[in-house]
Amino acid sequence: MNEFDQSTSVQSDDALEQLLKHASPRPTPSPSDEAAVRQAVRAEWRQVSGRHQSRRRFLNYAIAATVLIGVFSVFSVFRMPVVEAVQVATIDKSFGSIYLLGEKSELRETDDLSDVFSGQTIVTDAKAGMALAWGSGGSLRVDENTRLEFTTDKSVYLKSGRLYFDSEPSVMMASAKAGGSDGFVVITDYGEVAHVGTQFMTRVDADNLTVSVREGQVDVDSAYQRHVATSGQQVTFSGRQQPTVLSLGAHAQEWRWVTRTSPPADVDGKSIYEFLHWVHRETGLETRFDGQAEQVARNALLKGTINAEPLDALQRWMATTTLEYDVNESEGVIYVRDNR
Repeated sequence: MNEFDQSTSVQSDDALEQLLKHASPRPTPSPSDEAAVRQAVRAEWRQVSGRHQSRRRFLNYAIAATVLIGVFSVFSVFRMPVVEAVQVATIDKSFGSIYLLGEKSELRETDDLSDVFSGQTIVTDAKAGMALAWGSGGSLRVDENTRLEFTTDKSVYLKSGRLYFDSEPSVMMASAKAGGSDGFVVITDYGEVAHVGTQFMTRVDADNLTVSVREGQVDVDSAYQRHVATSGQQVTFSGRQQPTVLSLGAHAQEWRWVTRTSPPADVDGKSIYEFLHWVHRETGLETRFDGQAEQVARNALLKGTINAEPLDALQRWMATTTLEYDVNESEGVIYVRDNR
């Protein structure tokens, strides 16, 4: 080889080396596939060149090995099992504009959605909301301006907005059975929220994760801290800072949106006592009875269904009984007495 050929060969080798350095990383194949490819390349290399090969040919074979490994990686991807969508919830109530996120990230408004499946993403508009019966038990509520992905039958991903979960809904909500204690988790970009038999609310905005507990407790595993929030607490997580803990009553203003999403309730054959328990679960207002009022409430039966917000329903249905009531907002109590 003359001096010109040697110079050209070196420049070409350097160019190939620089090209390999700037190549984007390829998917990693399984160890068995990678070992098989490399063994085949080494065998071919020995047969063709022996122990004394030129640097240029070595680079050529290295490129060939890289290409083959990439091919194996592609085939490995195609061999991945397909995960089937499963039904995770049933819609009990919806109002306002509700959208499904399409495959091209377009929003498609839907008016006839009744079941929700894993992999679906729902977006609620302003003044919109939803109530869903969670498949494994519990009642899930979605507030306005919320983006929520239903990841599995045990978890949801809250991208933005606000949701509420009650693991022990009233028996009057026939479609939402009690349960959900086998691992319902709210996943956010700031951490995960796992309930331990409770009523809780999760809110995500541009900078913070806020978890409020009306009843029971939740385990919050944020990116930087872990915290167990208990009844009456509102805990806010912001970056690396220690979480901020505030007191929040069960009937505070922050919970009021939940009553807008209260699904229809079946009171047919249910007692006034059970009806008042439903009002309590939905509003956070405690019920206190005076004298014989509790016994009357347990004996008096109702008929029909409720499709109204709890306090509106309270006014209507209590008028059909001999019981009277007063709502003390400052105390968070409904006082019930017998009018006979």
